[in-house]
Formats: sequence, structure tokens, C-alpha cells
Amino acid sequence: MSRTKTGVTPYVILIIALTFFCNVFLGEETRALGLSAPFIIKEFGITGTQFGFAQTIAAWVGLAGWFGILLVADGLGRKPAFLAVLIGYTFTAPLIGLAGSFVQLGALLALAAIPRNTGTINYMVLAETVPPNIRAFVLSFLNSSVVLAYMMTALLAGTMVPKFGWRSLFFIDALCIVLVAIAWWKMRETDSFLAARQHRESQGKRQRPDLLLPWRLYPGRTFLGFCIQVVYLGAYPAFSPWQTAWLVNEVKIPYVQSTDWVAIWLGCSAIAYWLCGWISNQFGKKIAVPLFAGLGGCFFLAIIYGTWTQNEIFWLGLGLNFFVTGHYGSGSYAYVNELFPAQIRGSVQASFALLVGFAVSWVPTIPPWIAGNAMDHISRGFVFPMVLTFAAAGIFLFLAPETARKKLDDVVEEAR
Repeated sequence: MSRTKTGVTPYVILIIALTFFCNVFLGEETRALGLSAPFIIKEFGITGTQFGFAQTIAAWVGLAGWFGILLVADGLGRKPAFLAVLIGYTFTAPLIGLAGSFVQLGALLALAAIPRNTGTINYMVLAETVPPNIRAFVLSFLNSSVVLAYMMTALLAGTMVPKFGWRSLFFIDALCIVLVAIAWWKMRETDSFLAARQHRESQGKRQRPDLLLPWRLYPGRTFLGFCIQVVYLGAYPAFSPWQTAWLVNEVKIPYVQSTDWVAIWLGCSAIAYWLCGWISNQFGKKIAVPLFAGLGGCFFLAIIYGTWTQNEIFWLGLGLNFFVTGHYGSGSYAYVNELFPAQIRGSVQASFALLVGFAVSWVPTIPPWIAGNAMDHISRGFVFPMVLTFAAAGIFLFLAPETARKKLDDVVEEAR
């Protein structure tokens, strides 16, 4: 098998591609929802808070998927978990386009959230496959798929929604079946999981998830990972679903122009992921993450408290998306997975699922609540993601240990 000087083989490239495109699909319905927000609110005659609460309810239901699939990842393997996510999403996400009422929309969003909330499996598979010397950059590249997908959805929305209605965006997710076929035939189990299972079997025990093990063996590290998950999973969903509503209702620009702006912002944000990942790989995450998160928080501050022209809003929105989202590839799931040995990575994420998932499920509801449901002043609600973004900068600057370019642990000793 050919291998470059960085240790990248054709199979590693395959896994990078699979996880990248899996990320493109997972959450596509939430991106379509955010881009359709002005139309959905108008059609069903609801408030912004009601719209956000429907997403909160969906997140509660989705906890079952987050919790369950990560137990599968530690119990049966990374490949079965990865396939279960893809199959589930392929058949549930397109159904959202069939919603004929707000109640039906909420129910179908909840159904699709079960496989969608399990995107952490992508980061686990990739972290356990790529060589350590490029892991930070490749994980950042993986996370950039989120904003690139959002960019593509925004471009599609500008064309499809005016012609075919907002429901048309949700049918795109049926194409995920192509990834199912490729992963089924080409993907193999990760070496880290196989080593962990062999370690268990050598002790006469079956490989199984252990939700309490990370808290017993690594209480400080586990609490740190918990806090990082809350900060990251709270910040982006608190402003991303409301960007289109902000531009259309507050900035007063036409819908198609708003989708063009969002597409440009997110296309540039992909570059931010790669840049932050490269800085992390070269100089460490304790430099890269505080730099990007700190600047992102400052852009939030400017948008909330300043008065700007439409032209200035374009550049402020560009800077906001560039710096706020750019450090997600170095922090968030990518970083938390690096903190723990392979034997308990799935268990760590599963143990976070209930508490973290419940806490962050409220975030789409909080910005419109802070803004008093005044869609023409929705930017007031951005104070919430601003606080979380500054918190991410502080955590990495003062508390988080460095993981860039370090080999991941594969096996831990049993807790006594």
C-alpha cells in the first residue's frame, strides 16, 4: 500500500472523504430549517420562540440517538455505528419536507434528530485513523464540511425556495444513500477499537461501554470535556439558525440576497477552519483557539451594540462567521475525542449525551427570547453565543491541555 511521508494511505484518504461527506449530510435539515425560518414562521403563524422550541424538542428526542449510537461505537465497533447513523439519516431527514402543519414539522424534526445528533462518530473514526502529525489539521478540515455544506444549501435555497418552496430543500438528504453503499463495502474497523477489544478479551472480558469509567479514571479531564461540549454545542446553534431571519427582518435585505451573503460568509469560514487547523498543528491549540474565539466574540460585540449600514453588515457578518466558526475544527468534538483513550471514547461522549444534550437543546430558543420575539431586533439575542464564544477562548487559554501532534492513547487499565 502506497504511503506518503506524512503517513497518509489511500485508505486514510477514503476515510477523510467518507467522514467529510457524512458531515455534509448530517444536520442538513437544520441548515435548511434556518434558511427557511422566515417562510416557516409566516406560513404556520408562529413566533420565533415557538420555532426555536420545536428545535429544542427535537434535540431532546435526538438524545436517544446520541446516547445510543456512541454505546454501539464502544460495544460493537465504529463501523456499525457509522453505518447506523447514515442509514437512519437517509430515511428520516427527507420526510421533513412532507410536513403539512407546525405539529407535523416538529414531529418530523424530532425523528430526524435521532441519527443527526450522532455526528461525533465521524470525529472518533477520523481521529483513530489519521496519523498524529496531521490529525489537528485533518480534524479541522472535517469540521469545515459543516460550513461548506451550509454554503451549498444557502446557494440552493436562493434558487429552489422561491421556485419550489422551502420543503424542497429537505429532499436532498435522500442522496445520503450513496455514502451508505460506499461505507458498507469499503470501510473497515479502526485499529484503535480492535486494540481496545483485544485488551478486553485478554482479560477475559467482553468489549462493552462503561459510562462511569471516564468519570472514575479522569474526573478532571472528563469535567473539562463536559464544559467544552456545552460551550461549543451551545454557541453555534444559538446564532446560526437566526442569521437569515436577522438579515431579512432586521437588516432589511431581500431573501435571495441574504442566502448569497450567507453562502459567501460560510465559504470563507471553511478557509478559517483550515487556517486555524494549520495554526493548531504548528503552534498548538492553546494559541489557535483563543485567537479565533476571542476575535469572534469581538465581532459579536460589534454587531450587537453598533449601528451599521448594510454594506458594513456584510463585512461584519463575514468576520463573525470566519472567526466564530473557524476554531470548531480544533476544539469541540475533535478536541474532546483526543483527551481520552480509544477504549472509552464512545462511552465518554455517551455519558455527556444526557446532560450536555439537554443543556444545549435550549439554545435555539434563547436568542429570540432575549430579543423579546422581536425579529427586527433579533441581533440582541446574539449576546448569548457571544458569552459562550468568549468562554471557549478562556477555557483553551487557561485550562485545556495541549493535544496537537501528540499520539492518542489506545488502551487504558481497568479501574480498580
